[in-house]
Amino acid sequence: MTAGSTGNDGPRRIKSVQTATDVIDAIKQQQGGTLAEITADLELTKATVHTYLQTLVDCGFVTRDGDQYRLGFQFVTIGEHVRNETDLYMAGHNEVDELAERTGEYTHLIAEERGREVVLYESRGEFAVAMDYHLRMRETPQHLHDTAAGKAILAHLPVTRRDEIIANLEFERQTANTITDAAELRETLADIRDRGYALNDEEEIRGMRAVGAPVLGPTETVVGSVSVTGPTSRLQGDRFHSAVPKQVIETANLIEVTLETAQFDR
Repeated sequence: MTAGSTGNDGPRRIKSVQTATDVIDAIKQQQGGTLAEITADLELTKATVHTYLQTLVDCGFVTRDGDQYRLGFQFVTIGEHVRNETDLYMAGHNEVDELAERTGEYTHLIAEERGREVVLYESRGEFAVAMDYHLRMRETPQHLHDTAAGKAILAHLPVTRRDEIIANLEFERQTANTITDAAELRETLADIRDRGYALNDEEEIRGMRAVGAPVLGPTETVVGSVSVTGPTSRLQGDRFHSAVPKQVIETANLIEVTLETAQFDR
């Protein structure tokens, strides 16, 4: 990890801000650690890292317990604020709860940022499984090409934006079913646009399937997606290819109506 990059191949960056985010990322990746452990992940001196850590502690972004540093709840407070300021969340979280109740599975409300999917909200149905997988989804933004929610968004992005994201994909294989070719992905995205929903047939994790549908904003641009995720034993046959897609599309449409008509109280 290189601290303090000035971004010679792009816009100039403020070195101290970049370094602070590198320190925060090191703490996150290690799930907390000592000064020595955090410094080991950075191209910085221990004294420099200590100065940044102390500043972050003073600002409430990092907590210290003995020699252990961890990320502070300030991030939770900011995250809640950002989410509550997002129209998609305000319009969609109750509908996602109802979808989870109807399907019995995990349901998600997804947004796209920096070419990855971000979980704005999730709801757990009565029979939902794979909690570790869903925790990882919340903590680490996922690629768009191997999830149903991500493909639903990617298929409906403007062409230039879609091409930009595809050009930067590494197409890392997660399972035997993962799409690893740009041409195949483009064909899949065209099919998604035609039928109005996306499928994930064990493309991200073996034994799990998902169905996703795009959510379009008032200007008909995609603002996110809704998805249902469950084990292959339950998402199969007509339920996987017809029943759940209808439910997901219906939920997406209800969210679209709310986005078009509601005034959100914040």
